[in-house]
Amino acid sequence: MSGGVLKEYSIEDKQLWRCHVCNDLHYGRAPPLLCPTCAARSAFVKIDRNEALNIIGDRGGSLDSRDGVVDAWRKFGSRAADYDLIEDEEMYLGLAEGVLENQRNHGLKFCPCRIKTGDPIEDLKLICPCHFELQQVYQEKGECFCELFVKSEENE
Repeated sequence: MSGGVLKEYSIEDKQLWRCHVCNDLHYGRAPPLLCPTCAARSAFVKIDRNEALNIIGDRGGSLDSRDGVVDAWRKFGSRAADYDLIEDEEMYLGLAEGVLENQRNHGLKFCPCRIKTGDPIEDLKLICPCHFELQQVYQEKGECFCELFVKSEENE
């Protein structure tokens, strides 16, 4: 732990890396051994923020619509064997609106069910979807704090 912050949320020692083969970008403590885009081995070189932003440019698109956020959540849930997006459309659409409002007001897609602490590193825990598997409510009830993701029925 670094200053009371779980290691996965500690950002002070993370760096930017670029695959010299395909220009894939990675932000972390160390570069991946294999590039997830082109599968090149040991292909990442350390870069600075300006280089990363210039590589991204205006590409990558924006995720600023309710349907876009819900689609991203669906894909996130479908890749996981342990949890699913809830089926209650009214609920997940309302949560998507809240996440987008937080992005407009605070610059990040914070969970609308949680209160920001004001500490930029601590508040990274509140970006949706969060690391809900660590939450007591997920471990006890099988759902994340706002009930957006629930344990898959086959895992109950």
